[in-house]
Amino acid sequence: MQALLDSELWQLTANGLVRGTFYAALGAGLALVIGVTTRFHFAYALTYTVAPYAAFWIMDGVGVPFWPAALIGLAAAVAVSVLLESGVYEPVARRAADRAMLAVLVTSIGVSTAGLALLQLKFGTSGLPFDGPEPSRYDLGPVRISSFDLEQAATCLVLVIGLAAFLARTPIGRSIKAVRSNPGLAGVLGISVRRINLVCFAVAGLISGACALWYALLYTAQPAMGDTVVVYGFVVAFLAGTRSSPLRALPVGIGLGLLEQWASHWLPLQWTQTAVFIVLTGYLAFLAGKDRLPRLRTARPAPSKPAPLEPAPLEPATSKRAPLKKV
Repeated sequence: MQALLDSELWQLTANGLVRGTFYAALGAGLALVIGVTTRFHFAYALTYTVAPYAAFWIMDGVGVPFWPAALIGLAAAVAVSVLLESGVYEPVARRAADRAMLAVLVTSIGVSTAGLALLQLKFGTSGLPFDGPEPSRYDLGPVRISSFDLEQAATCLVLVIGLAAFLARTPIGRSIKAVRSNPGLAGVLGISVRRINLVCFAVAGLISGACALWYALLYTAQPAMGDTVVVYGFVVAFLAGTRSSPLRALPVGIGLGLLEQWASHWLPLQWTQTAVFIVLTGYLAFLAGKDRLPRLRTARPAPSKPAPLEPAPLEPATSKRAPLKKV
């Protein structure tokens, strides 16, 4: 019994590592968009779902082989992401002025719902047989893993590390960091904030499309395939920080993946996501309480300073005259 329990935990750990890199890549792309453009890009689920559906449409309708179709799917995800920023978010934010953040959030939810509904009208509500190369199976002790799992984890690691290197070592990456720090000052220095926003959405579309293609290969392509994973992407983005290095998304994403898998060992499947959101809620509560900690501390009396030395009072000068001598 103990051996069976240990083998299951090892398998869940391997699954958690693979899923964790997947969540980290999604969170890094979403954090880039939120941190630079301040757009709550809830339609990230739409760009995520578009990639495998576009690849399936090209393979099934035109007969294109899998890998060229996958590249077309990536291009479709990037195009949809850029069009959302240039054709939807930017005009809405410009008209909403000081309420731009809320207006973009509501608009993104509506656009995502409408886009996924159109995919259902076109392809139906059931899953699509997303056929690709045949995976290989490997047995590593008590762990069974497929080549798709390893390739997906490697792809997600390359995406996160590549994004960090792109931000640190390229002129566009440094411009992105400048806009993220102070968009007004960056515009004064000649950096096109609009162009930087489009680059961020293109990068996020590429990351979401790549993750979705691997997910469809491992499981299947469905209209609602982006709902859960995008929520995990938001969790990773907020826990890792939207203004920090993408590398911080790796430990956060892997931690969430392990938490999800380990929780499924002791909890029913429907409660595993609840455990993740409990962690997020606890973190947000900690941040809220952290700001109030100085107020709750008892004020310490200020250290008493030694009283300054007062100068001694001057004695009144008395003039003493020598007695006159008689001649």
